[in-house]
Amino acid sequence: MQYKFNKELYLQKALMKAAYSFTDRAYVHLDCDKSYYIVSVDMKDNLDVITEKEFQNELLAQMVRLQISQETKSIRELVMARAFASSIIESTEEVILQPEEAKEINIEKILKDWFEINE
Repeated sequence: MQYKFNKELYLQKALMKAAYSFTDRAYVHLDCDKSYYIVSVDMKDNLDVITEKEFQNELLAQMVRLQISQETKSIRELVMARAFASSIIESTEEVILQPEEAKEINIEKILKDWFEINE
């Protein structure tokens, strides 16, 4: 089966994402001429045929996802920046770490069963 989609209406990125969503059911080949994207679909095994309408719906969904992504890009960047900025902790205290050899290790406490101590 072969389907054609107008280049003026659809973005290449959306077409590729739509095609990828069907790769579990079909072998999909993408091509184009001056005005149209050309999608060739060969079904794997005996699976249900991917109709042109089904592909159109997926292509439309991908176009909307891309549009929403573009429209909300600045908001997502602000949210991420604030999330990371609030996780940065500045310490005014000077912390001196002791080497592992200097720490006293109580082997008996480590080797005890947690359930014996806490039940």
